[in-house]
Amino acid sequence: MKELLLNILNEYLKIFPKEIERQQELIKFLNNHKEEQITDWNNFDGHVVAGGFVYAKDEQKFLVLHHKDLNIFLYPGGHIDKDDRNPLDASIREINEETGLKNIIEFTISNNELVPIDIDTHLIDYNRRLDLPEHYHFEFRYLYVIDKIENINVDSNESSEYRWISVEELKQDENFGKIADKFDLLNLKNIRKKDLVLLKKSI
Repeated sequence: MKELLLNILNEYLKIFPKEIERQQELIKFLNNHKEEQITDWNNFDGHVVAGGFVYAKDEQKFLVLHHKDLNIFLYPGGHIDKDDRNPLDASIREINEETGLKNIIEFTISNNELVPIDIDTHLIDYNRRLDLPEHYHFEFRYLYVIDKIENINVDSNESSEYRWISVEELKQDENFGKIADKFDLLNLKNIRKKDLVLLKKSI
């Protein structure tokens, strides 16, 4: 997994070369930790996780879930399991578990479908319910498209409700600033079929 993540990051930085400074913490983390530590939930230096923004094309809205522990609205995502072959697989699995959505299509920015739309480093606060110390998440964030808004079956263990919000609403949330700017540049209102890859993995 470590070598795979380094290769994905290298391809990502070819697309977004101006992000080299933004990715320094991730580069340092990957270089200074062993293979088994990279995705270990109990590594409180941090660990690599995966998530995904789900975009309903007809209504031009994004799905967010209210996270019970963090008390904020977030996109679906979570830890990488041992059975996940790569962060894309983990992202798809997490979306299915947290929303029930199955017919999602990836918006790709590379010939390599494993390259995410964004890679973000953020600090996770102390979790009082689980008594987990604060730590960093190095998140590989993918973008998925569905035709129209669907009802969501939220995982009640993690989320209390969901909403569909616009890019403009995303911009107002400090957690989504960088990714909202990218969505503007991608001109999602005019998505072309050649930019979409039907996911080969059945869920």
